[in-house]
Formats: sequence, C-alpha cells, structure tokens
Amino acid sequence: MAGSGEIKDRIKSVQSTHQITKAMEIVSTTKFKKFASIVAQSRPYSDSIHEILKNIAAGVKHERHPLFDGKEEVKKIGVIVMTSDRGLCGSFNSNTLKKLKEFKETHADKEVSVIAIGKKGRDYCLKRNYDLKAEYTQLIPETMFEKAKEISENIVEYYYADIFDEVHIIYNKFVSALRCDLTTKQLIPIERVESDTNTSYIFEPDVEAILSTLLPKYLNIELYQAILDNTASEHSSRKNSMKNATDNAEEMMKELNLQYNRERQAAITQEISEIVGGAAALK
Repeated sequence: MAGSGEIKDRIKSVQSTHQITKAMEIVSTTKFKKFASIVAQSRPYSDSIHEILKNIAAGVKHERHPLFDGKEEVKKIGVIVMTSDRGLCGSFNSNTLKKLKEFKETHADKEVSVIAIGKKGRDYCLKRNYDLKAEYTQLIPETMFEKAKEISENIVEYYYADIFDEVHIIYNKFVSALRCDLTTKQLIPIERVESDTNTSYIFEPDVEAILSTLLPKYLNIELYQAILDNTASEHSSRKNSMKNATDNAEEMMKELNLQYNRERQAAITQEISEIVGGAAALK
C-alpha cells in the first residue's frame, strides 16, 4: 500500500486539478448563459424568415431559381463543419468529426470539400489531407453575424461558379443545458417547404429580384443561427464536462483523505504498540 507521504502528495495533486476544473466550470457556465440568451433572442427572427420563405415558396411554385432548383448532376459537395477552438468539452468535437467522416464515406463517389469553423475541425481536416476550402477560427459574438454573412456569400458564389453542386452543414443544435442535437442539414439547394395556406402574392419589382435578394439573406440567417447554436452547445458541453471532472476530483479527495487517515492511524497504533512493548521488556 502507498505510504502516508505518497497519499498526501496525491491529495495535493487532486486538489490542484480540482481548483482548475472548478474555475473552468465557472467560466464555461458564464459563457453558456450568455450564448443561451443570444440563441433565445435570435431564434424568433430565424423562425420568422423560415415562415416568410415558406409563404413565398407557395406563391412561386412554377418559378425557377438556381438556389431552389439545384443542378442536374451532383459531383462536388461542400460541407460546413462546426467545431470548437478549444478542447475539454467531452465528446462534443469527436462526435461532429465522426459525423464528417461518415458523410465522406457515404458520398465516396463525390468530391467532398470542407469549410471548417473552429480549430479542431480545421486541424482534423489538415491531418487527413481533406480538401479545405476555407477556415474560420476565434469567432466572437461581435463578429459572428458578419462571418456568417461572409460564409453564406462565399458558398453562393462557389455554387454559381460550379465549385460546389450542393452545400451541407454539420453542427450541434442547442436544445437545453443538458442536450444538443448533432444535425446534418442541406443548405443549397434550398428545400421548398410550402406554407399550409395557399396565398397568392404580387411581387415588386419581380419574382427573380425578390428571390435573388431573399435567398442569400435566408442562408445568412441559417448560418448565423447555426453558429450561435453550436457555440452555446460547446459551452454547455464544456460546463458539464468540467462539472463531472470537479465532482470526480471531490470524490477522489474524500477517498484519499480517508485512506490517509487510516494510514496515519495505523502508524500511530504501531508506534504505541512499540512503546508499550519496549516498556514491558524493561520490567
């Protein structure tokens, strides 16, 4: 068995780890609350533009647009993969990258390129020599909307230039503090989801101009909401992982303290026995 000195050193080591994980838990909790609030505030706007698109789709059933209709043959697929810049968030990144690997295997007959958001996704793609079209790291709340706009404009440009025939996104959709759903979604071509009500519309100046303006904005909002969802999910996962690590450290400290006290008691008992034995021998 380990001596009391060795056990004491282990207790100090676990205490140091406990302080770190506790501090990270507090920081992640603060960031999580911030992004959960932003997600809740932005989601009604995202839902509203979905409804607008559904209503317009019902009025343009026979109108054609490249972002709606897609291409006759799909050879090149772009995948936007959202991960975190840092680790220590459980299986958050590994599950996303596993989904990317499965996506590539499912589309092995296609040319799959990646747009990585987050250092973990970027590094994963570089190590495996994936075709990395772009990378975005160190996103902050103040620039997320502009970055989402930049990415949405780029993928539309790639689509029109035949660099991509389809565009998909892999991200974690935020549900609650304890749950996030890993989601794979097709962005381009945009799915025509019609409204339940059939309402005719008069478009000014014309349908093509309206769609050419609305559809890129729709993609911008889709990407912005996905970035917010993914970031909130990241901080939620890190908060939960650090809480589990903190709880485990506390449990380990209790066991080590108990073991230390037993060792110390055994040593004291042995010393008393030796003193008593020595005294008896002198009689």
